[in-house]
Amino acid sequence: MAWLTWRQHRSNAAFLGAMLLVLGVAVIYLSIAGAGLLAEVRSCNAALGACGAMQTWFNSDMQEWWQLLLMAVVVTPVLIGMSVGAPLIPRELEGGTHLLAWSQGVPRRRWFLIRAALLVVGAALAAAVLAAIAQGWFAMQRDLVGGGAVLTIWSGFDIAPPVVIAYTVFAVALGIAAGAALRRTQAAMAVTLGGYIVVRVSIAVLARWRYLSPVVFHQLAGGQLTASPPAPGPGDWWLSTSVWFDAAGHPLNAVSVSKLISPCTGNTQATCPRALQGVYALVQYQPGSRFWLFQGIEAAIFVLLAAGLLALAHRLVLRIR
Repeated sequence: MAWLTWRQHRSNAAFLGAMLLVLGVAVIYLSIAGAGLLAEVRSCNAALGACGAMQTWFNSDMQEWWQLLLMAVVVTPVLIGMSVGAPLIPRELEGGTHLLAWSQGVPRRRWFLIRAALLVVGAALAAAVLAAIAQGWFAMQRDLVGGGAVLTIWSGFDIAPPVVIAYTVFAVALGIAAGAALRRTQAAMAVTLGGYIVVRVSIAVLARWRYLSPVVFHQLAGGQLTASPPAPGPGDWWLSTSVWFDAAGHPLNAVSVSKLISPCTGNTQATCPRALQGVYALVQYQPGSRFWLFQGIEAAIFVLLAAGLLALAHRLVLRIR
């Protein structure tokens, strides 16, 4: 079974291996090429703050390469699911080879479990290599620009190893389940692509920031922040906010607040109009210390979804006549 699985998917494995090799060589080359730029940024006088690192970042080719690599890591899981997972069942049904495969002393249950396990494990290993390559490049970019507002740890959430592996396992399972349900390769690939995009975007936009309750602090209208809880730092994930309130806790119109704040430009809180005193916004953020916990939560979500899809595919395969 293992040898047969390898023979049927060796072209996919060769393509994926070649892509990983190209990305790995590119990261090594760019790391060497950017070593001088990185050393220059690190040697800047600390008193100069960013030392022009941000401008250096935008003027170099590093940003474009980072975007290309990020795109490659984001789309690779679904490509694996479409090219490896989706054709698994339809290929046998469309060619009629399932009649032979399931009648040669290999029950369809065993056939499915072995084939699915080999594909999932192989895809997960490839995803781990891909994520490792991406992390090496991301770490260099963070050093180059000094982190902060340009690249925080949260900027690399979608390319960290736990979630990249989980995304890939989910994509393969989704492809297998779509193939078992639709029994047509092209239809299964289309459903895999659409389903993967819907689930990924929905969880990233609607669920990720809710894994734990955000830290909430008050931002005074003059720009000052309250001391407790602490204001977000460079590695924290700012969330969209902001409902304004007066000192009594009543909601305020944003336009009215803007009119109150405008005279405060360039002044301290103490010199702002008296009407501004006590006006504040509730600002939310996720601390950087929660990054790996959120990684584990999201990876667990996708692994559980993958397990459910594989169970569904197994049930559908046993019903094929």
